[in-house]
Amino acid sequence: TTGGDSYTATYVLVDEADLIPNFNQLMRAVRPTIDAGGKLFLVSRADKSRPESEFKKIYKAAKEGRNNWAHIFLPWYVRPERTPEWYEKLKQDALMQTGSLDLVWEQYPGSDREALAPNSSDKRLAIEWLEKCYEEREPLSAVLLQQEKAPGIPGLRVYRLPVPGRKYVAGVDPAEGSPQSDDSAAVWLDCTTGEEVAMLAGKFEPSTMAGYVDRISTWFNSAAILVERQNHGHAVLLWLRDNSKRRRLLGEDGKEGWLSNSRGKALMYDSIADALRDGQTVIHSYKCYSQLNSIEGSTLRAPEGMNDDCSDAYAIAVLARNQPTGVFVG
Repeated sequence: TTGGDSYTATYVLVDEADLIPNFNQLMRAVRPTIDAGGKLFLVSRADKSRPESEFKKIYKAAKEGRNNWAHIFLPWYVRPERTPEWYEKLKQDALMQTGSLDLVWEQYPGSDREALAPNSSDKRLAIEWLEKCYEEREPLSAVLLQQEKAPGIPGLRVYRLPVPGRKYVAGVDPAEGSPQSDDSAAVWLDCTTGEEVAMLAGKFEPSTMAGYVDRISTWFNSAAILVERQNHGHAVLLWLRDNSKRRRLLGEDGKEGWLSNSRGKALMYDSIADALRDGQTVIHSYKCYSQLNSIEGSTLRAPEGMNDDCSDAYAIAVLARNQPTGVFVG
């Protein structure tokens, strides 16, 4: 892990990068060697025992355009001797031995989603349901959004433009907004199709998040809003009550917002499980897909070290789509 110190390289290849125990230490030594204009390649299969490894974080950020890396995925079938019949036998053997495809997807994934997915044991949402409802889609360009007079908000990803006369809903999971806190997240769904049309995630303080949600919801034909009602959600609801004309949806207790206590959390994930199983929603953002894929069945939370802000926002948006009642303050 210190082999790169004091050298200048034109080409560095790190093989099986996700399996290196001291990957960060190696990167600190090797990365400076190519700063004079060299190239650095990280190649690896995925280590599913570490779903939030630094290697995976680099790949995911590259996929989302959040760093300067280029991402490349090679599926199992790039080797011509691997036939579909061979692969089906491999899957059947794995299911018979372990009851899951985790080992197959670790060694022979067919997509980067399979490679990056955490082990499926104790997951609330079946991977087959998620795969059925996930359609990876690039966000609309900034030029097009500007032409359509979309709100210019950092972190906003729009996948469909508002359709005149169509109804939309927003699910909101607010956070503190500090650099150390989780992201504040919101997801907008088309009420007719269940399709994800936009998502917002970032380190936004509650009042800032509320203002952003109001602007985006106004653009989406005055979309109704369902806010997670705990901690910072109270501040978001207060801002909306005082400053917004958008409809605020009620929880099962008849109060504004969704109380995500143990019962509320269970209902959230029961609702999205039903929607996924029955194909009643379409996920476009990889961030929402990957977080939903990580939710543990025993805790209804992401594993330690991982985030669930976008998955909670998506689940709340599904609840909002199923609950037309709400209040309106003029």
